Amino acid sequence: MFHYFPIRIKGCSGILFLLLLLLAVPGTGLSKEKKEKKPKIEKLSTLQKNARMALKNQSGQEGARTALMGALNRPELKNRQRADIHYTLALLDESINGIENQKAYLKQPYDTAKFFNKLKDMYGQLRLCDSVDLIPDSKGKVHATMQRKTRALRLKHRRNIYGGGKFFLAKSNYTAAYPFFDLYCTFKPQATAGSRSQEKADTLYPQAVLWATLSSFLGENYQGTIKHIDNAIATANSENAAILQEYKVRSFAKLQNDSAWVSALKQGVQSYPQHDYFFVQLADWYHEQGNFEGEKQLADMLIKRIGGKAIHYYAKSKSFLSEEKYEECIACADSAIALQNDFADAYYNKGIAYLNMAVNAHEASCKDVRDPQYAIDKKKTQDLYRKARPCMETVRRLLPEKMDKWATPLYRIYLNLNLGEEFVEIDRLLNLKPKK
Repeated sequence: MFHYFPIRIKGCSGILFLLLLLLAVPGTGLSKEKKEKKPKIEKLSTLQKNARMALKNQSGQEGARTALMGALNRPELKNRQRADIHYTLALLDESINGIENQKAYLKQPYDTAKFFNKLKDMYGQLRLCDSVDLIPDSKGKVHATMQRKTRALRLKHRRNIYGGGKFFLAKSNYTAAYPFFDLYCTFKPQATAGSRSQEKADTLYPQAVLWATLSSFLGENYQGTIKHIDNAIATANSENAAILQEYKVRSFAKLQNDSAWVSALKQGVQSYPQHDYFFVQLADWYHEQGNFEGEKQLADMLIKRIGGKAIHYYAKSKSFLSEEKYEECIACADSAIALQNDFADAYYNKGIAYLNMAVNAHEASCKDVRDPQYAIDKKKTQDLYRKARPCMETVRRLLPEKMDKWATPLYRIYLNLNLGEEFVEIDRLLNLKPKK
């Protein structure tokens, strides 16, 4: 038995002392910690009922939505239940969108971005609903039951999805605009058996797929560009199609997909031979690969097909120059200059070809000044330097700021032609040139 002996403590009453004693004794009611109550887990049927009430009453949708989102984490849920939750969430998003729509109808202040973004959220929940609905059972069979409902809900709001894209596009918010155009183009009406498809009657589709391509490209979403660009090209006129093909090439370059980049360039050359971008890029690629024959064949194909441009003959002259076939290089450069008389690079190729021929002629010339052949070889070499001179001087005139291109060649030409005044002037320029 516990015996209590009262003890008097100065400055402390008996009641206060007793209270302190009780607090100090383990196991007493006052020292026992209260057990925390676990939050009550609402039944899924209750959450669904609350969601239906929110939809009916047009209030409380956000709360019902949050509660249902939390229920998705429950491990005991079956696929059918998850699909139902996603579909209900889509209906709640639609309802929230409807509230903003009603405000707009009544000319009350409303959130335009929220209006459109809730539709985008709705589409996202419908996609998740479909993905769960299509999961096969343990026997590998699919029992899809939601497809008709999700499709109908998407089509109901498809035009507003298009409007969302236009809204953000007008603000130059390409990142925000793309998902709307992507959704519009991805979820198309099904074709009607025995009649013209609804897709063909969709007059907004050509513009939507074009904007899906442009907004993704301008937003640096190059995967999105590749997703839609072929359909955009198919619905565009020939001029716009060539530009879109160029976007396709540039997108593959950004994605560092070299094989697709080359393939898109070849496709561009074949389909749009007048659009020089594809030829220039592909010819340069052949040249960098050392495939000079491929570069010349590409130029010859276009010369035969569309009559040839200065750029085609220039590419051939560049290949011949790299192959040290100087006569052929000069002939092609002359053809390029005949079509474009201010083509500086064509003059450069021609001038370098003559300059290299002069160097080769000098190396092969007779070195015995007493031999009659010496004078003949010297004249031949001088003539080649004389032919190189006007070419490089034209390059200087056309590209005065690009001294690296013409200064050293002219230095060698003036030196070998004993042109004192010209040589002194070019020597001074080279000496004034900043050292790298």
